[in-house]
Amino acid sequence: MSVHVAVILAAGVGSRLQDVVNDRPKGFLEIHGKPIIEASIAKLIRAGISQIIIVTGYEHEFYEELAVKYPFVFTVKNEAYAATGSMASLKTASSLISDDFLLLESDLVYEFQALSTLQNSAQRNVILLSGPTQAGDEVYVGIKHERIVNMSKDIREIEVLGGELVGISKISVDLYLKMIAQCEQADATQYHYEDCLTDVTDRSDIGFRTIENLIWGEIDDKSHLERVVETVYPSLLEKETSAMIEKSPQRKILLNPGPATTTEGVKAALVVEDICPREGEFGALVEGIRQDLVRVVHGEGEYECVLFASSGTGAVEACLSSVVPEDKSVLIINNGAYGVRMQQICSYFSISSIEYKVDWGEPIDFTVLDAMLADHREDLSHIAFVHHETTVGLLNSIDKVSELASRYNLEIIVDAMSSFAGIPIDVKRQNVHYLVSSSNKCIQGMPGIGIVICKRDSLHRSREIRQRNFYFNLYENYRFFNERKEMQFTPPVQLLYALRQAINEYFLETEKGRADRYSDNYAVLIKGLSKLGFEFLLDKQHHAKILTAIVEPDDDNYSFTAMHDYLYARGFTIYPGKGGQRDTFRLANMGAIDSNDIDQFLHCLEQYMQESEITL
Repeated sequence: MSVHVAVILAAGVGSRLQDVVNDRPKGFLEIHGKPIIEASIAKLIRAGISQIIIVTGYEHEFYEELAVKYPFVFTVKNEAYAATGSMASLKTASSLISDDFLLLESDLVYEFQALSTLQNSAQRNVILLSGPTQAGDEVYVGIKHERIVNMSKDIREIEVLGGELVGISKISVDLYLKMIAQCEQADATQYHYEDCLTDVTDRSDIGFRTIENLIWGEIDDKSHLERVVETVYPSLLEKETSAMIEKSPQRKILLNPGPATTTEGVKAALVVEDICPREGEFGALVEGIRQDLVRVVHGEGEYECVLFASSGTGAVEACLSSVVPEDKSVLIINNGAYGVRMQQICSYFSISSIEYKVDWGEPIDFTVLDAMLADHREDLSHIAFVHHETTVGLLNSIDKVSELASRYNLEIIVDAMSSFAGIPIDVKRQNVHYLVSSSNKCIQGMPGIGIVICKRDSLHRSREIRQRNFYFNLYENYRFFNERKEMQFTPPVQLLYALRQAINEYFLETEKGRADRYSDNYAVLIKGLSKLGFEFLLDKQHHAKILTAIVEPDDDNYSFTAMHDYLYARGFTIYPGKGGQRDTFRLANMGAIDSNDIDQFLHCLEQYMQESEITL
C-alpha cells in the first residue's frame, strides 16, 4: 500500500559535525555537490510522494528556503528542538499529518530500493531493516513472528535479529496517534521515535522488511561521513546506474511532437487506489494541480487554471468558444497547421475571425500585423496565435504580440501546447490573458487533460458572453470547481495523479533545469544532423529548440516510412512533416530524455543512412 506523504525529521543540531557543516543543518551536507536532503527529496518524488513535511529546528531557515523552492515541501518547527528528542519533533508535525506517511531522518544517504520496498509493501506499518553494515553506532532490531519486538544498540539484548535499523519507515495514522499518546505519557525529555515504536509494539502490528544488501549510510559524525563519501555513495551510484542501463531496452524514446517520453515515476503514478472523484481528497489533489500549473508560468495571485478531460485541441476549443464576444472578432495568426485549426474551431461555432496568413515556416511580419490591427481595431477583442508552431518548429514571440495587443487594447490567447513547461513563460510580465496547453508534452505527463490558464479578471468578464457551449464552457467549469472543489464532469482520475507526479518532477528539475536540458538536447541534435549533412526547413534563428523540421533527402533510396520503421524497431519514434514549403520530417527533443538519448538516436540514424546507401 503506497502512501503520498513523507515526514523528514531534521530538527537536530548535529553537534558531532559542527566543524564540517559550518552552521548548516546536517541535511545540507553535500555529497558530490548536492545536499543530501535534496537528494532524498528527489528520491521521494520519484517514489510517488506528493507532500513532504520537514520538521525543522536548528538553522530552520535553510529548510524554509526549500519550501519556497518546491511547492510540495512544507516545514514546521520544533521550537524546543535543543532540549527534546526526535519523538517531540514528530509530534510537532501532527497538525499537518492526516494520512499514512513515510518517516525518514534527514542525515541519510540511501538507494531508491529503500523507498520502493516500503511503497510496495501491503502492510501499513513497516520498519525498514538492512543487513550488517559495520558502520558503527548501529541500532539492532529484534523480531518475532514477522513483527518487531525491540531495538537496541547492544546486540546482546536482541534474541532474534531482524537486521539493522535504517531510519526509513512507513507509519499509519493509527500508529502515529498511539505514538503521540505514548510520548505524552513518557517522562524523559529526550524521547526518540525509535524508543516510542518499541514501547507501542505490544499494542500495534508493526512489521518489517529486510534488504540484506541495501546500500545506505547515516551521517552522525566524521567517520560516518568518510564512510558515505568513500564507500556508500560510489556503490550507490554504480548500482543505480547499472539498473538504468538494464532498463534501457524497454524504454521508448519519443521524438514526435507529443505525447512525450515520460519518467518511470509518472508511469507508476497511474496505478492508484480507486477513488470517487467527488471525494474531498481528490478535490484537494486537483486544487493543488491547478495552483501549481499557474505557478509554472508565474501567474500566482492573478490567474486561474481550468482543467478539461480532453486533448489540447479541446482546451483550445473551450477557450475560443467561451471568451470571444458575439459582436467582436478574433484575429488569428496562421503560420502553421494549428493556426488553421483555430480558424476551423471558430468556423464551427460561427465565431467571427480575421486571418493573418503567413507562409508556413515564415516568421510573423509585425509591421503587417500592426497594420491589420489598425484596420480592424473596432472589430477585434482578441488575438490568438500558437507560441511554438510544431508544424515547422517555429517559435512566435509572445512579447511582440502582447506589445501590439496592449497598444490596441486587445486580449491575447496563446496556444502554448508545445512550449508550456519547456520554454520559460511569465504570464504576468508578458500580459497573457489566456494560455492553453495539455498534460502530455513539456510538462511530461500523460495525454488526456486540457489546460487553460486564465487571467482572473478576463475569465470573470467572459461570464457575460452568451454560452455557445456546454461541456467546454470555461467560466462554468471554473465556477463549478470553485464552489464545490469538484470538476464539473467526470475527470480522468489516474491521469491527474500522473500529472501531479509530473508537476512535482518539473519543480524538482526547476524551470531553468528543464529549459537547459531541452536546449542541450537540441544542440546535440542539430550538431549531429548537420554533421550527417541534413538541411533544416527554417533558419536557426527561428528554431523553437524543442522541435525541428528537417528537409527530406533528395535520394531515390530514401523513404520516410522505411526510416521510421528502422528507427522504431530500435526504440526511437520519429514524425512525418506537415505542410511547409518543402518535404520534411520532424524531430522533437522534449520529454524525459537527455543528450545521451539524442546521441544514441543519431548513431542509429547514421547506421540507417549507411545501410540504405542514402547520400546527402
